[in-house]
Amino acid sequence: MANVLNIHGDQLEEHLVRLFLHSYIVYFLTHCFLDPKPQTTQTGDRNKFSPLHSPYAPYPIPAWSAALQAVDQSPSNLVEASKTTQNYGHYTFPDPGLFIHPTTAVKYIQSWLQVRDAWFMRVAKEPSLALSNQSWRTFLSIDNAVLPVGKGETKAALRRQEVLNIILPNSDMYPGVERRSGLLGPIAWRDKEYPLGALPPENVVREILWELYEANFIHELQSLDRRACRDLDLSSATQLFDRQIEISQCFHTSSFQYVTIPSENRGLADDDFDKRFRFITALVFVMKSWKGDKPAILAGDLFDLQLTPDGAMELEKVVAKYYCQLFFNYFGRAAQVPHRLFCS
Repeated sequence: MANVLNIHGDQLEEHLVRLFLHSYIVYFLTHCFLDPKPQTTQTGDRNKFSPLHSPYAPYPIPAWSAALQAVDQSPSNLVEASKTTQNYGHYTFPDPGLFIHPTTAVKYIQSWLQVRDAWFMRVAKEPSLALSNQSWRTFLSIDNAVLPVGKGETKAALRRQEVLNIILPNSDMYPGVERRSGLLGPIAWRDKEYPLGALPPENVVREILWELYEANFIHELQSLDRRACRDLDLSSATQLFDRQIEISQCFHTSSFQYVTIPSENRGLADDDFDKRFRFITALVFVMKSWKGDKPAILAGDLFDLQLTPDGAMELEKVVAKYYCQLFFNYFGRAAQVPHRLFCS
């Protein structure tokens, strides 16, 4: 206080000038040189429209990575009807981004591997299953040795129990399956067990995260197709089966249950563009049935296109961008897109 009272005349003027210059410099550097904080509808610390930055992460595919980052996240793009959809903004399988934080990676990987087989079994019979990112985080952080039971629990404990009731198999629907047994055993991946309390090797974690990306993409593509496909009768088992057959052509395996861990990059992730283009065109055929405006190159007859090699690569970018934007429009979040398991 004494220092302030002792500032007079020229000293006060000099002090005010210094304060003004300091404020101006801070403002100038912040607004002119630093990138503004991205505007996004996503919650949490990570921008889900950007690639994962982790040594354990699968490798992004340039066309799909660029497409995600180019999504226009304006609320006006959201399809109004989708906001009341039960699974709006939910994930069939946990977002791989949940597993890269050093302080929680070991626990989250352990929790997922202990329930993975049971969850895949459930999704195969109940394909509409999906949880919010927060519900997945709640489950993955639960101490499996001390499950919440009894009455008079805290709000947090009740939320954990609610998540467990969703994730763990129901004994009536799956007779003979013990609800707790899968949560207390060792962690295993591809028939090999790993010790509790330690992160599996880097390549193993990458396989786990790659499978999550691929499984989510398969289910998200089907979910988007059911909402966007023109004149699709959701009550017709024949129509739904036909669409599933068509969608299966977009993948190197026709399985919609367990994703096969490949020995090399395949399908939409193939390093060889000529091989990859077959799956890109399969996805174009699926997209052609989707309602609404679409890029001109997707609206015409694919057989009439005379594509140069550069034109074919441009088609891949257009397909990825159209998919990522339309997924956001319907589901209000970033899509889970194809990744490469091996560095190309």
